[in-house]
Amino acid sequence: MAAVTELSFLLFALINNIHAEERITIRYEGGSYTFNPPKEANFCLISRFVGEKKLLLWNTSALWSENSTVPEDLKRRLSVGSVNNISSYTIQNLTHSDSSQYQEECWTEGKVTSEKNTSITVCKTKDELKVIDVRFGGTVDVSCEGAADNLNIQWLKYDHGYKTWTKVFEDDTTSLMDNVKVVKTTSALRLSNFTFTTFQWYMCLVMNQQQCVSSHPVQVSVPPEIIYHSVEETAVLQCNVTDFSDDQPPVWMKRNFPKSSDTGQGQLNKTVSNVEEEVGRNYSLVISSLTLNHSGRYYCKTFVTLQMHVLVVCPKFGPPAVELFSEGDDVTLRCRNWEEGMVPLWFMKSNKTEGRIFNTYNIRSDLRRVKTFSLNGSLVISNVSLEDTGEYWCAVLDPDQQCVSTTKTLVKYREPFGIHFTLYTVRNSLLSGLLVILCVVVVTVIQRSRRGEQRSAETES
Repeated sequence: MAAVTELSFLLFALINNIHAEERITIRYEGGSYTFNPPKEANFCLISRFVGEKKLLLWNTSALWSENSTVPEDLKRRLSVGSVNNISSYTIQNLTHSDSSQYQEECWTEGKVTSEKNTSITVCKTKDELKVIDVRFGGTVDVSCEGAADNLNIQWLKYDHGYKTWTKVFEDDTTSLMDNVKVVKTTSALRLSNFTFTTFQWYMCLVMNQQQCVSSHPVQVSVPPEIIYHSVEETAVLQCNVTDFSDDQPPVWMKRNFPKSSDTGQGQLNKTVSNVEEEVGRNYSLVISSLTLNHSGRYYCKTFVTLQMHVLVVCPKFGPPAVELFSEGDDVTLRCRNWEEGMVPLWFMKSNKTEGRIFNTYNIRSDLRRVKTFSLNGSLVISNVSLEDTGEYWCAVLDPDQQCVSTTKTLVKYREPFGIHFTLYTVRNSLLSGLLVILCVVVVTVIQRSRRGEQRSAETES
């Protein structure tokens, strides 16, 4: 009896797991869906589920016979194709009534040799892709733009391995992902401790009962890390993805920056060619004795994930400039050797980040008061505080993305009781003393003039 109970429990768990991992294909009204049975199959049965019932739609070996089971409406929209002697079956002009779970059951020599279940959801409209940046290990709320006050929504995540969508939530309260939980008030997903193996493609379906009204795709990704180094230094690029095994470490690929002759104008966000070279296979990439030619894009690739680093190698900088500030000031840092057509990149080594160098683009969520002006290459920090102290580099890139010069500026806090304050106090004291002396001299001169006038008047009288 106990064995039967345990078996029933395992079977129940298996059924729930299969249901939880239901794989969904999204299509849109007026579109199409193609069934591709295996070549070796003698025939296949294509069925759909309506509630608990399974209805046979067609038998591929007797599709157009008098005994065909294809519904009349579907028969008018069904087409058969063939590529390399492999037949395919396409349903054209999809409508929301085609949304259902389908089964493709194929037979070879009297035995079932292939079975594929597909859940097709047909939506009326598709919104534009929304891209959201999140820092590695960070937390982000992904909102459903089309939900408004409608909480009848469904969140899906894209599985690159199966090329299909699966549900994020089985119901309103149970999450199928350890690092995802729903924010009911905003119909949003909260992704915490984001990594490169976290699902990065999501879709929110706005539902009217069982009908999909609209879909809203979202891409959540970590922006590329921009790394600064000077020539002759050593760069260590870390691969933060974790979906690799010991026998298959990640592959490092490099793409050089595009040439201005190829793109028309050098910009970091220009699409580059697909020409790339393999530069290593390991969990980290170490490049010693850096030269300017090491600048470029480096990709850490595994089977399903990809992480990008942008390495900028610059000439060594000269003596740094110094900027003093008091809390609440606005500080403008100038980028020397910048001219029109060049790209200024600003980097920061904060006194509070253990000497790590950050590109200001990567830390923009932390430094909301930092703005870069590409028209003159300057960096403006408003309402300066102690956390802004540190070293700042401006790397000037030519139209071919080659770093031609670097400007270093030390941003220091003006101590209220330091030497700068002392000089300020002494200066103010001297000015005040001189002002008092001047006033005394003026009063003395005026008094003497009056006395002289009185003596002259007495003499005349």
